[in-house]
Amino acid sequence: MTKRRFWVYFLLFLFNMIAYTDRVNISVAGKPIADELGLSPVALGYLFSSFLWAYVLMMLPGGRLIDRFGPHNIAAIATAVWSVAQMLTGATVNFATMLMTRLGLGVGEAPFAPVTYRSVGVWGPIKERGTAIAAISAGSSLGAAAGAPFVAWIISVSSWRWSFVVTGAVGLVWVVIWRSLVSTPERTPWIPEAERQHIIAERAGGLETPDHGGVGYLGLIRTPAMWGLFVSQGCMVYTVYLYLSWLPNYLQTQRHMSVMGSGIYTALPFLIASAVNIIANWMGDKAMSVDAVHAGKRRYLVAICLLMTASGLLIPFVESLTAMIILVTVAVSFANCGPATNGALTNDLLRSPADAGRALAFLVLGGNTFGLCAPIVTGYLVAATGSFDSAFVAAGVLALVGATAALVLSRGTLGEQKPARLTQPGLVG
Repeated sequence: MTKRRFWVYFLLFLFNMIAYTDRVNISVAGKPIADELGLSPVALGYLFSSFLWAYVLMMLPGGRLIDRFGPHNIAAIATAVWSVAQMLTGATVNFATMLMTRLGLGVGEAPFAPVTYRSVGVWGPIKERGTAIAAISAGSSLGAAAGAPFVAWIISVSSWRWSFVVTGAVGLVWVVIWRSLVSTPERTPWIPEAERQHIIAERAGGLETPDHGGVGYLGLIRTPAMWGLFVSQGCMVYTVYLYLSWLPNYLQTQRHMSVMGSGIYTALPFLIASAVNIIANWMGDKAMSVDAVHAGKRRYLVAICLLMTASGLLIPFVESLTAMIILVTVAVSFANCGPATNGALTNDLLRSPADAGRALAFLVLGGNTFGLCAPIVTGYLVAATGSFDSAFVAAGVLALVGATAALVLSRGTLGEQKPARLTQPGLVG
């Protein structure tokens, strides 16, 4: 059996890598931008968060568009939009103009994670679902890992403005390649027929999933499982955005590193996170039977990820750089691993293909509703206390809340219609 679908996974991996390189760009460039434009920590926190405002606002419409037009089409359109916005950031002249380009980045990136998760639901047999999502999502942490020193290098040899132009241009190249190669398994001509039939037969794991038109957003949010996914995702993504947005600034200001040094030490935790993500989800796939997958037992792995993410609570209590980097690495690794696991869990619990884009969009909405708060809350905490200690503690406590939500709420099914009640004989007259 051929595995040419892995080339689709690889392009989705690059898709994730480009998205997170574009996100981390402003984090590495934050201090030079603040120096040139005269921005306070609070103003910088709003800029770090601003793309998430539009990201969250467009999330649910983005999920509906994925259900209507397919993830392969939305991936190309979204990447083109955010890449142009990224390039325009290099031409901004003040807080207001930069805010506009960051909002444009948020509009473009809104369908990014649902596209990833839904694409694996379309292309991946059920027993490789967790591993595939993890491997693809590793592009996110690698995007931050490789992007941070790459952006730092561009800034050091040129300027922060050129860093946005270069990273934005890379996304437009990806759009051209994706559009020329990828559609659905049914319509992609370079997939051998035997592999095509294997994908179609195995992507539901033998479970009957009649497409009854879906229950829509209203039906989804009436289920406890959807809220368990929403909250646990939010608690993990809060930690991701704390470190993604503020770690370089923390290293530069509180640990007194250079821009280049902060780029390297920001890269290290996200690089290790990529390996942890793949290994943990591969072990999850191997450990679970098809029945366990359908029963939603992947939620235990989500809870473990959240408990490990809570290790960031200890950062204020260590002095050595090595110990701090170890704790950051553990927190970042499992905060990055968990969302991929939750994406696979959402596909596991889903019973209607027509609801897939919407369920995954609502999952990601949870993540980014919390995530958009992280840069702003951290900015206020740093301004009020003069250090990052309280920010690390807040993220750790949220991770413990998320672990509880995963265990208690993330069970049952999504999008399953209850059978119509039968009328008992003699009760109708």
